[in-house]
Amino acid sequence: MNYMHTILTAPFKAPRLVMRIVGSPGKRDSNPVSLLEELKGPITREVLVGLKTRGLRRRLWYCTLSRMERGLVDLTIRWVDKVRSGRLTETLVRILAKLAMALEAGLGRVLTRGRISAVRASELAVGWGNSAAFSWRFETAYANALGHGITG
Repeated sequence: MNYMHTILTAPFKAPRLVMRIVGSPGKRDSNPVSLLEELKGPITREVLVGLKTRGLRRRLWYCTLSRMERGLVDLTIRWVDKVRSGRLTETLVRILAKLAMALEAGLGRVLTRGRISAVRASELAVGWGNSAAFSWRFETAYANALGHGITG
């Protein structure tokens, strides 16, 4: 049996839809906060293609995910419009969360770490009687400095 003939003649579900989604300008944002927000909604082909594209562009797709995980995401992109299975959803959320955490390495992770430190410092200062220190937890520059380890 000619396997190449079978592969080439097998129906491929949606190449145009995938290319249109990847090429659309609305999906080109690289906001790290939106990565985890996308995982909270239903897992669709658009979400999977968007995260895969970001992972490939940042060169994290191959080093972050195992061969089995990449294959599962690729097959889901190819054959499923919207994931309905609970077990598949559970597995994909674990895989995509792993990829999203790798994509957030940078300013998003620094700000997250800095905001946690800013809240702790603010609570401590308010406990000591400095009522103006409550606003520290909302200042982005302060959280950025704490996240980078800048003290002084």
